[in-house]
Amino acid sequence: MKVVVNKWFRLPQLGRDVFADLMKAKVMYDTKFGFQFTSATNVPRALSVLTIALHEDVEIATSCFICDSPLDDELSRDSTICSACQGNESAFDLYRMKFAKLMETA
Repeated sequence: MKVVVNKWFRLPQLGRDVFADLMKAKVMYDTKFGFQFTSATNVPRALSVLTIALHEDVEIATSCFICDSPLDDELSRDSTICSACQGNESAFDLYRMKFAKLMETA
């Protein structure tokens, strides 16, 4: 399983102890959207909790800077934006707006 930072994802019922461990790792939870890793999340701890609970490897996926979609493993080595955004005529403007927005919140 791959998790994208700042993107909501769902998990099956894993029990109260696992939920408590995820909360201790500062994974966000919303009843409508599910779980989310943020900049406050203790990522190594959260990945370890999920890997043990789900009995499968859980890792962080690289995401597109513009739209936050997961990048393909092959693409993520060479790029910070996905192929859909690369094909978009206004990709550079979107990139600049996202960067400016991030600078305002920093």
